Amino acid sequence: MDKKLKLYIKVPGTSANLGPGFDIFGLALNVYNEFYFEISEEKNYSLSLLDGTPIFTTNENLIKNAYLHYFKKFLPKIKPIPFNVQMKLELPIKGGLGSSASALVSGFKAAYYLHENFYSNYPIPNLTTLLYELALLEGHPDNTTPAYLGGFVFSFFEKERLVYFQHSFPETVQTFLFIPELETETNDSRKKLPQYYHSADIIFNLTRVLTWMEFLSSGKFEDLYLAVEDKIHTPYRIRQLPFLEYVGKQILQLGGCFTLSGSGPSLLIFFPQKKQENFVSQLTQKIAKNPSIHYKIFPTQVSYEGTIIKNLT
Repeated sequence: MDKKLKLYIKVPGTSANLGPGFDIFGLALNVYNEFYFEISEEKNYSLSLLDGTPIFTTNENLIKNAYLHYFKKFLPKIKPIPFNVQMKLELPIKGGLGSSASALVSGFKAAYYLHENFYSNYPIPNLTTLLYELALLEGHPDNTTPAYLGGFVFSFFEKERLVYFQHSFPETVQTFLFIPELETETNDSRKKLPQYYHSADIIFNLTRVLTWMEFLSSGKFEDLYLAVEDKIHTPYRIRQLPFLEYVGKQILQLGGCFTLSGSGPSLLIFFPQKKQENFVSQLTQKIAKNPSIHYKIFPTQVSYEGTIIKNLT
């Protein structure tokens, strides 16, 4: 490739785990991170916002890491062409909505586009192989896979491959996002989980995973109300955030249910579609009695388009 290339990549946010589906369930939502790549030998992998504000981070550049990993894995004889990226970010950093996964997906997608369009004489990976390598970068597939594909995705590692099943989400249920001005670190949150679980808790979660499958078929809110229950990660994580425990109780009192989105602190809220009209105002009124944390709450929809890429050159 001997010319400059401009790519636009739009990645949906994701809510992972969805209660009992720890590390295996994920749902793509219509909140997005958008990435504007300029790829040429003159670039240096810099990151900035759309207004030009540079982003300096002590953490790894996940976009660059994913991009270079793709070349190392699938185009080892090709020297990676550097890029700069400008970003429009809707997903809160460390908010439990797949911000890190969106960065990994964008870098992988950009490299895959170059492979398809400029280096097609080298073997191009099939979708399953692509998703497997992408999920390995994050360590689990519950964010990267739905972000790439869209919809509700049940995915897991099976030896050296990824198994995934994609479903539509019943329209009988309205979803809302509750995003408090808090941050949680996934690795720190995992340290709060027990090393061992009682067999009764494992059995409990298995029944709820199966109930999720029933809900996806039936669309009945009473099935979902049971399906989101969890004894593996939610109780251990949410007790570290008393405000979220309080909000959760108010949601249940109003007739809804919720899951901790990823490791939190965002909540994905579910409410019957026919009864959801005044839900936000009612919940806001209840939370107003305990205004210790600033937050946003808004309705959201399932994103079925997955990651979108366009050539803007």
